[in-house]
Amino acid sequence: MKRILIILASITLLFFGCTREEPLQVKNMKIEFELPSNFKPGIKYANKEVVFSSPYKTYKFTTDVNGVLTIPEIIPDEYTINTSWEISGSEYKSIITTNELIEDKATVLLRATLSNYQVFTQKDIKMALDMIVMRSLLISKVYFSGTKDDANRNYIVDSFVEIFNNSDETVYADGKYLALAESMSPAAYLAKDNPEYIYTRQICRFPGNGTTYPILPGKSIVIAARGARDHRTSASTSVNLADADFEVKDLDGTGNPDVKALPVISSSTSIKFFNLITGAPNAVFIFETDEDIMQWPEYFAPGRTSGERFRRVPITTVLDGVECLKNNAGTGPDVNLKRFQDIVDAGFTFINASAGYVNESLERKISGVVDGRIVLKDSNNSTQDFIIVSGPVPRNYDNPLLLK
Repeated sequence: MKRILIILASITLLFFGCTREEPLQVKNMKIEFELPSNFKPGIKYANKEVVFSSPYKTYKFTTDVNGVLTIPEIIPDEYTINTSWEISGSEYKSIITTNELIEDKATVLLRATLSNYQVFTQKDIKMALDMIVMRSLLISKVYFSGTKDDANRNYIVDSFVEIFNNSDETVYADGKYLALAESMSPAAYLAKDNPEYIYTRQICRFPGNGTTYPILPGKSIVIAARGARDHRTSASTSVNLADADFEVKDLDGTGNPDVKALPVISSSTSIKFFNLITGAPNAVFIFETDEDIMQWPEYFAPGRTSGERFRRVPITTVLDGVECLKNNAGTGPDVNLKRFQDIVDAGFTFINASAGYVNESLERKISGVVDGRIVLKDSNNSTQDFIIVSGPVPRNYDNPLLLK
């Protein structure tokens, strides 16, 4: 009997000796969420879910009416903290203090993530909410620098523009417009002097009956500005545009017969192709309207009564715009020469070379991946949203530079 008691005592000691003590909980941790600066003062991050996840445990909490999360207690661990708020474009415009060109049907995603955050002692923290505006269509690539051909001569017929569907729904290109702002020197119509209009050098209109040319979510269309062919046969460092979706034909009836024509319907010159300037400036934008744009007025440059006339486009019709300034040798881009108002593009971008021929494109960065779909960065500021890429590849978004 004595031997049995000793054995039972040993088993009891072994059991309790191996039992892991529950660690002391971290109590009353607070997180304050900071909304973007353009939100109205009364708007709070209220009643939003916040998820704490670790390999061992997942917690879900909700912010209070003031947008503050107070956690009564939580097991000490290393957590990834996530939260998000998705709103429509129309709702977003009603809760901000600034004017922004965002479609009512666009999606605005506010989100904050803190990875591998150690929660072992009580500490109050702040998390800033990043914002992604998922407009339906964005200009994602602009290539105008040209390159050198295999005989080391300047090669400038390989320009292209790429338009990306940043939304989660199919969007149709039909009836929308691709345009270039005037680029005279000296400038004819600067943004700072014209707050409500863009004066255009060229306007192209996409064909279709409304559902002819779909752009799927996370996909893009490529517009060859002049020649939809494989330019690498002449310039090995150039691009392959043989499978472009549209081609602005150099002359009527010419070009690649397998690629749909994108006609220039308004131009300040007799040039038929989409006239991206090799060294810039190129202020490229897309817009949409139900009005007959051929009824919109055209104007000579101020002080002139002859020469080029520029058709005026209201900025309220603009879907997206990218200001590509000339990189002047020694002095860099001159921000005073912007043709786009801040509401269209609050920044600007540029290629490295002042004259071109460097095989560089300007490409929009990747913001993240939502449900397996690439979402491009759109802060309405091309200085922040775009990066210079050497050796561009149409429709390719695998370049690590785009993740910077």
